[in-house]
Amino acid sequence: MSYTPLVTILLLLVAGAAATLGVLFSAYRKGYFDNLKSEAYVIFDEDEPVGEPQDQWFRESEASSDPSSPRV
Repeated sequence: MSYTPLVTILLLLVAGAAATLGVLFSAYRKGYFDNLKSEAYVIFDEDEPVGEPQDQWFRESEASSDPSSPRV
């Protein structure tokens, strides 16, 4: 029984993990993870404020008038 395919797969997995960790540590050293919280709010503006859902199927008046409609 030959272990060549198994060893090849394991070496590829180890090389992939090492490359992934290298990229993550490089990004950490360059400061890409320093200010994650403020960057999360970049997509919001006056038209779509934080904490107010904008993508609703029904308006409140329609949902309250029809008892069989699902609550969102």
